[in-house]
Amino acid sequence: MRSDYALYIVAIICFIVAVYTTTLSIETPLYISALAVLGIIFIGLGYMSRPKKTTLTIIPASQPTPPESAPESKTETEKTAAKRTTRKRKTRRRKKKT
Repeated sequence: MRSDYALYIVAIICFIVAVYTTTLSIETPLYISALAVLGIIFIGLGYMSRPKKTTLTIIPASQPTPPESAPESKTETEKTAAKRTTRKRKTRRRKKKT
């Protein structure tokens, strides 16, 4: 049984005893008010100890990244050759579109 239900039951019992003592017309207002305050305290404790709503967060599975190899130093001629080939590819694509 959840603990918040037990605290709610104790609060209800405190309120019932407080109401019962007022009907007996016993001249103890301190006893009645103390039971009513205890009932309110137990209701607050039950509310605070209730289980919280959980939200499910779905995290998409990340794709494994390939291990990176050691960086290789490129010479200046290789860098310029790579730039030239990419320029040629871009110009070829432009020509095909028109």
